[in-house]
Amino acid sequence: MEKVNDLCAKEAHKSAPLIEFTPNIERQHILSKLLQPDGLLLDVGCWDGSFSQYLNGMKYIGVDINCQALGKAKGKKIDVVIASCDFLPFKSESFDACSMIEVIEHLYFPGKAVREAHRILKPNGKLILATPNFVNFIDRVNMLIGNYTPYGTEQGKHIRFFTWKSLNDFLRRHGFELEERKTWYLPFPMRRITKKFSSWRNVMRLLAKLFPNFDEGLLGKWRKTSEESTFLAESS
Repeated sequence: MEKVNDLCAKEAHKSAPLIEFTPNIERQHILSKLLQPDGLLLDVGCWDGSFSQYLNGMKYIGVDINCQALGKAKGKKIDVVIASCDFLPFKSESFDACSMIEVIEHLYFPGKAVREAHRILKPNGKLILATPNFVNFIDRVNMLIGNYTPYGTEQGKHIRFFTWKSLNDFLRRHGFELEERKTWYLPFPMRRITKKFSSWRNVMRLLAKLFPNFDEGLLGKWRKTSEESTFLAESS
């Protein structure tokens, strides 16, 4: 059953049209500040490889399963490979850092992807991760008034949901320790207004620093702490 579910997710994502998703430049810029200007990064779920332009000298390899997105990346001369996030075609301890930006919320079994990230990272390697905050401000309001509609009813939508605490607990169980947290913006009074007006979004970015648990996203850097065999044995 596990293989069947994974296959369904892969097939759905392979055919996802490019027009439905555009990487958020603002968020990528925030995450890039968590990386050192040297070493080798694997960007899991890289889409069109746009994150590579913010790395300030760090070497970049992208992985995705969407052929259309990878074609766009190759057109920009970006080094990318077609592969699934739960079976990365690289040797263990090959990378200094691994990024997973808006990936784990789409996976039936996110633990597989995180275990693979742990495997390919060098000792003390860094995991840069971003995922939506399940309890951000606007979704709290929608749930309170009974107007919340969970994702996952359509192809390619979110099927896993995280709060800051549950994300940290999840990553700790898989051999990662938090090093630094970043904030994005507080979606007040609604997402449409916050996204449309950059000046208002700047104000909401300040508020997100004051009230991070209301933030739109969960962004941070985690360090690989345990040997792969150790945490796999504990979680099996």
